[in-house]
Amino acid sequence: MTREELFRAVGEVREDQIMDAAEKPNKTAARWRRYGALAACLAVVLAGAIGVSRLGIGGVSDQETAQESADAPAAPQYSVGTEIREIDGSGADHWWNQLFDKSDREESTADVIWLSPEEILNLDTVIFRGTVTGLRYFEVTVGGLEETYTVASVEVSDCIRGDLAAGDTYNVAYRGGPGVTTSISVDLENLAVGSKAVFMPRIATPDTGWSSGDDYFCYADLAELYMDEGRRFLFLDTGDGVSYASEVYDIPASSGETVTLDDVTAYLRGLLEQ
Repeated sequence: MTREELFRAVGEVREDQIMDAAEKPNKTAARWRRYGALAACLAVVLAGAIGVSRLGIGGVSDQETAQESADAPAAPQYSVGTEIREIDGSGADHWWNQLFDKSDREESTADVIWLSPEEILNLDTVIFRGTVTGLRYFEVTVGGLEETYTVASVEVSDCIRGDLAAGDTYNVAYRGGPGVTTSISVDLENLAVGSKAVFMPRIATPDTGWSSGDDYFCYADLAELYMDEGRRFLFLDTGDGVSYASEVYDIPASSGETVTLDDVTAYLRGLLEQ
């Protein structure tokens, strides 16, 4: 595109300005091209920064910004035909236990796909140790189907696999919420503010989610990370040891018979190094 065509495309430029520009020496054209290239580069850098921030891959570097991220309302960006509405979670402590007893939940989780620890660690997950600093609840309506999700804000204390930085806070989404349960929630139902655990979630990207007809819900519209289930991907410190899928993981206790989060961390790192 010539300078004359560019000026006409921009508009609001008089004919005498176009003619004057056409008579400018090539030195001006070179300067225009140089500044134009610089502007294009800046646009690419800004777009990339916005994308990384939206997906939360880089985490949140300070607590004030982390809290703003955790408190931000859900605004669907990647979902199509989906309504996301925050709901009140008051009185939600142990709401799973009010609907199902423990034996029912254990029986319902017996049919999950069997995977060895090595196969589980081969899945595309990040692994980190952290503390829950907040819980929020959402109703998601997709194509007439309604699901309830919990979003836990978790401050990372130790990253076992991935690029998550200690001290940063990340949001982890999973199915379930006040008055709603799933058969594979297990220890996710007991997460509360102050809970300490080792988490193994997936990174939420624009193509992670589920569809109902032509409508699509993307996990990235709720959180940076998401968990399909808590049975094999969560190690929760109960205060009397760690609750985890002991039938899957053979974690040795470093002292006594009680497995600690330190034991879990050492065990997982050992498997990853093999």
